[in-house]
Amino acid sequence: MHENTEIRREASRISYINNNSSGPSANGKRHIVIPAGINFFHITEQATGQVKGFRCRHTDACELARTLER
Repeated sequence: MHENTEIRREASRISYINNNSSGPSANGKRHIVIPAGINFFHITEQATGQVKGFRCRHTDACELARTLER
């Protein structure tokens, strides 16, 4: 099993995602970019932790996350 598997499965436990004062969607973003390995990123739905896509470059992953927001 990959070393980051637990992080991907439990995306809601990552500290920068939790915002106790305003709820999970306070910043208006439904998708987040999570590092999943060396030069590999998952675009994950914040509410469910489900992976919606992946990219090898961070800038491409961020672009896909922005596209999924629309």
